[in-house]
Amino acid sequence: MEVRGIPLWTRMAVDSGGTGRPPALNAAAGLRTALAVLDLGMVGTDSTRRAVPSAGATHPYECYVLTKDDAGATGLYQADPGRRICQLVSLGPQAAEALCQAALVIPEAGAVIVLATRPWLSMRKYGDRGYLYTQLDTAHLHMNLVLAADSLGARVVLRQRPPGLEPLVREHGECAEVHSALAVTALSAGNGPEAEPPGWVVHDARAARRHSLRRQPHWLERICWESLVTRPEGAAVVPLGAAVSLPMAVRRSGRAPLVPQAAFHSRRSATGFVSPGTVRTQDVHGTVDRAISVFNAVLPGEGPPHATLVMRQDDDGGDELTWPSGLVVRWATGLPDDSVTEAFMAQPHLAGTSAVLLLHAPTDSLIDEADGSQLWTVLFRAGALAQLVYLEAAQRHGLAVTGVGGFDSERWKRLAGLPGDHDVVYAVAMGVDTPEAPKLDRLAVAYAQNERS
Repeated sequence: MEVRGIPLWTRMAVDSGGTGRPPALNAAAGLRTALAVLDLGMVGTDSTRRAVPSAGATHPYECYVLTKDDAGATGLYQADPGRRICQLVSLGPQAAEALCQAALVIPEAGAVIVLATRPWLSMRKYGDRGYLYTQLDTAHLHMNLVLAADSLGARVVLRQRPPGLEPLVREHGECAEVHSALAVTALSAGNGPEAEPPGWVVHDARAARRHSLRRQPHWLERICWESLVTRPEGAAVVPLGAAVSLPMAVRRSGRAPLVPQAAFHSRRSATGFVSPGTVRTQDVHGTVDRAISVFNAVLPGEGPPHATLVMRQDDDGGDELTWPSGLVVRWATGLPDDSVTEAFMAQPHLAGTSAVLLLHAPTDSLIDEADGSQLWTVLFRAGALAQLVYLEAAQRHGLAVTGVGGFDSERWKRLAGLPGDHDVVYAVAMGVDTPEAPKLDRLAVAYAQNERS
């Protein structure tokens, strides 16, 4: 059997790309800074889960680090958090020139962490909706890394979709686009490891066969990528990523971290909720209020996304609380479990949800100009705020959280009384955790598209 002129068996063959063990490297101060931030904000505390949630556990992104070695040369490193491998892929003026175009500078003993999305990793499971999850998942990670750096005592300068870095990333992996970059200063005393962070292996990959340094996408990934970056008339264009934000900075002035380090260790996604389950209104209020407050501190001028909080339980003093400005609260005490299950695409483990934070936007902003900047911004803000809800809930006993991407937007619009010209882009469910419940998202791939078997 041949497909596209190449025998199927030949196409199934794999190549490790290795030529023996690559030379080991000593991590310079800037790389140690980056790996410490990745350890806390990306890798997680054990081998069973990452520090951030991801739809279907696909983690559709790649991570690069730009920093200087002990001789002062700028190098580009690829970081694989799953295997805790960091490899040097290029060294020299090309990386420095890319930073200049992105208007970023590597701080003394610091680094620039670059996130790049690979939509295919999610879209191969979820179809077109996987692009939504790709953006939401990467926004989760972006916010978590910013807060991890802050909690370690660093100062952070952010760039959203910076120019200049795309060629650098594409040199080592096709079908990807730069999502964001974080310039992280040296960590405060006691937080920066004196030696290479435990568990990480750093090596020089430049001695490998040249082609192995460049990730070769599967032909299906190329088709998927072309569907995202091709005009209707068939002329290829630059992938979505032209919009550029001005730099924003998280500055420390002897204050406490925005999020304590313990929250990164205890954050988890609930697999289901007890029904009937009752959480304290004060806990939901405190979580959402603090999440929006930190969002405004990290991204001043952005403003949080449109948000509506649906409370299914009795009002136990909620009317006496001061809810965040702009947040709409709907009390739906009579909303049955069946209605919630149907609105969450027949996922029964979510039937006992006590509260739902619906993040929504005007439909016109989701169907915008060719470069997709408005859609990107909406999804970035939604994912960033959702990650803050996770971290704040992790500090409160008895309040479990999970992000939900598979939902019936029209049904939720009716149940929550959302504006008719808005669409829901993300839902954050809260309730009393029941660890025994399996997540159907992990057992069947089609819930987000209502293709249940």
